[in-house]
Amino acid sequence: MNGVSIVVITYNPDLVEFKANLDSYIFQVPKVFIVDNSTDEERRQALAILVASDPRIELLQQAGNVGIARAQNIGISRAIADGFEFVLEMDQDSSLPSDYVSSIIVSYRDLHSEGARVAGVGPLAVSTSTDQIYDGLSRGRGRIAVEYTLSSGFLIATEVLKSVGLKREELFIDFVDWDWCWRAAQKGYRSFVDSKLEINHMLGDGHIRVLYWWVGKPNPIRHYYQYRNFIFLLRQAYVPVKWKIRYSLIFSMKVVVYLAFFDQKKLRLGYVLRGLRDACRGKMGAF
Repeated sequence: MNGVSIVVITYNPDLVEFKANLDSYIFQVPKVFIVDNSTDEERRQALAILVASDPRIELLQQAGNVGIARAQNIGISRAIADGFEFVLEMDQDSSLPSDYVSSIIVSYRDLHSEGARVAGVGPLAVSTSTDQIYDGLSRGRGRIAVEYTLSSGFLIATEVLKSVGLKREELFIDFVDWDWCWRAAQKGYRSFVDSKLEINHMLGDGHIRVLYWWVGKPNPIRHYYQYRNFIFLLRQAYVPVKWKIRYSLIFSMKVVVYLAFFDQKKLRLGYVLRGLRDACRGKMGAF
């Protein structure tokens, strides 16, 4: 086996920022697979030039935006074909501490030696704009078993991917990582977060303050995928009931927040309604 490979998904990236992020982890692994969903031809060409001279990088450019799930599957499949033992998933806007890969491998092997059936291990994801930690977790708690976590920084053994299966491509984007964690749990695996490890993560267009809370501000079209995929997940038996109840309340309240506090109110509401309509029709994939 070849150790750890990184699979990073790009979509019209800021190349200066992406190069800085790439430089933070390229030396930590023997291979980085970049799956490029970019639709801007100039950025596609510039990205190809940027990585062309580095033998540690394999660029897999798609004809257009095939979605995060399919892009991840393409990268994961290449890693499996090349005999890698682990895949570490990354977003284009995230960097890694210099010892991240070695540290998260230690976490995985420790959990495995303790008898855990490990789906994967991820870091604490910290908001770039507010320094708040996502998903209600906190620092200094060691290794935490979680129902789901973000894909960026998430380490998965390729043997587990073969057992659980790849990502659900019909989701396209939103809840792809959570869905995989739940499907892994259905097969007896557990997902973990190592609270000693942190990466910065930007949710959509950042956060805005609403009364006493910070609320993520996604690009308007993401409302379509969020509400459509939420309805899809409500119908899946492997998704925990308590999540279904909690997010039914959250998504109901969010519509009120969008209309009261966000810009582009009419556009956002339109995407929400379109997502709900397509969910009822069973229309999945790209918008």
